[in-house]
Amino acid sequence: MDLNEKLSQAVVEGDSELAISLANQVIQRGMNISNAILNGLNAGMRVVSELYAKREYYLPEIIIAADALYAALQVLIPHIKKSIKHKGTVVIGVVRGDIHDIGKNLTKTFLEVSGYKLVDCGRNVKHETFIHALEEHQADVLALSTLMSPTLESIEELVVMVNKMDLRQNLIIIIGGAATSEQFARNLGVIYCPDASKAAAVLDEILSEVNK
Repeated sequence: MDLNEKLSQAVVEGDSELAISLANQVIQRGMNISNAILNGLNAGMRVVSELYAKREYYLPEIIIAADALYAALQVLIPHIKKSIKHKGTVVIGVVRGDIHDIGKNLTKTFLEVSGYKLVDCGRNVKHETFIHALEEHQADVLALSTLMSPTLESIEELVVMVNKMDLRQNLIIIIGGAATSEQFARNLGVIYCPDASKAAAVLDEILSEVNK
C-alpha cells in the first residue's frame, strides 16, 4: 500500500493521528502534495460518502472521517506553492424559517473535500443574505436546504428573487432536504439532490456539461 492509499485509509477509518503522521511523511519525502490531497485524502472521503450512501456509515463516522481529513490538510496546505484551483464557488445555507442544519453541514463537507469552495451562510438565512453572498463571492452554485415543508415557500421566494436578477443567468441552484422532492425542484427549474453524499457528483456532471 503506497502513501496515498494509506492516507485514504486513514480518512476512511477516521484516524486523525495516523493521517497527520502520513501527511508529514508526504512532506518529508518531497512528494506531490496536490496529488496526496486528491488521490489520498479526497479519495478516502469519496469512499466515506459511498459508505454513507449505502447506509454503512452514519453521521458520527462522517464527522470523524472529516476530522482526519482536515487534520492532514492543516499539515499539507501550508506547503503547497501553487494554490489549488477550485471547481467552483458554492453559497450554501438552510433557508429562512428552518434551523435544522445537519444535512447542510454534511453536504458542505462532501463538497469541500471534492474541490469546491464553500461559503456557508448558516441556518434560518434571510433571502437578502443569500443574495449578498452570491454577489460578493461571484458564486457558481446556490445550494439550499430545508427539512420542513412549511419552509418550501422560502425556497420558492428566493428562487423567484434570484431569477429576477442578473445573477441567475450562469447560476446553478441545487436544493435538498427531507421536505424537497424531484417534482418540487422541477417546478422551480432547479436541481434536486436527494442525498448529501451525491451533491459533488451532481455538480461535477452539471459543470462538466457547462464547461464543454
